[in-house]
Amino acid sequence: MEQAVIDKVKELIKQAKRVCILTGAGVSAESGISTFREAQDGKGLWSQYDPKQLASLDGFLQDPEKVWQWYQWRREVNQDKKPNPAHITIAQWQKQAKASGKQEVTLVTQNVDGLHQQAGSDPEKYEVVDIHGNIWQNHCLQCGEKHLEDVTGVQQVPECKSCGGQVRPSVVWFGEALDEKKWQAAETAAFCCDLFLSIGTSSQVYPAAGLMMLAKSQGAKIVEINPEPTQSSVIDYQIKGKAGIMLSKVVS
Repeated sequence: MEQAVIDKVKELIKQAKRVCILTGAGVSAESGISTFREAQDGKGLWSQYDPKQLASLDGFLQDPEKVWQWYQWRREVNQDKKPNPAHITIAQWQKQAKASGKQEVTLVTQNVDGLHQQAGSDPEKYEVVDIHGNIWQNHCLQCGEKHLEDVTGVQQVPECKSCGGQVRPSVVWFGEALDEKKWQAAETAAFCCDLFLSIGTSSQVYPAAGLMMLAKSQGAKIVEINPEPTQSSVIDYQIKGKAGIMLSKVVS
């Protein structure tokens, strides 16, 4: 039965003109990236804090240095992580599709680790839409200016050179709205696709989960690749397994 599903998905991929891919923590996990909550597990320093103290605007305003140092720690432990076969397969697929001119492949990711970008998916061309931001980027809380300087080892909150405000990580915190342009690009990709792939995510956390529903409402076929299949009537085909292995089986 599994091989029959794989063969069907391969055929769907070949026939699709517009593909929307949604990736989640499961893809990053294959590169050794811990989820937000996993990074707090254990008896370490950060396990004593409520997640909303470390990833919210209120938490940052109350104790900017604590929040900044938390993200600096996360950057440090993830700095040697590399793209895995899933990231690479998707980036190569996008490159080949673009070269052929016969298929459009848009990637929407909930991950903030930047590994899709490292693998070659280009955010400037909206080949990858990182709806939750990027942990390696920073901007000013007050004026919004991007800060591109290297902050490796910086334990004090940097000061914006333009307005003197506080520099923060460019990730979406609890209670914050998604970037309007990025979310619009994600919705457009889901609305216009004829094939939607949910990879390494349960697709049950909104607003990202709404993309699959949006694609389905417009007649797209829905495929899930995940070690733990989601119980959803929206999904047409499920492939159980790790993204890096299973993507190589369905993407030529």
